[in-house]
Amino acid sequence: MKTATVRQFRDRATSLFKQEEPIIVTRRGKIVGFFLPAVGEALPLEIKKDLFTILTDEVRSAMKDHGLTEDTLLADFEKARKARRRR
Repeated sequence: MKTATVRQFRDRATSLFKQEEPIIVTRRGKIVGFFLPAVGEALPLEIKKDLFTILTDEVRSAMKDHGLTEDTLLADFEKARKARRRR
């Protein structure tokens, strides 16, 4: 298993993604993440479910922290979509 700092990982991401070996990503000597190469072409269903759960929890938490409701968020997306069309 290889180790790379955040800066090394960022600067050499393309070449690191081509490797088949897992990578431990560190910042100031502490582990901040892992890169595990994907096997096959499709993302396994269990990983998709886990990612969906994590993302929805993060969005829900961010909305709560900023005092947003689903309606205000959707209205903001609609406003941005209309503004893009006018360009």
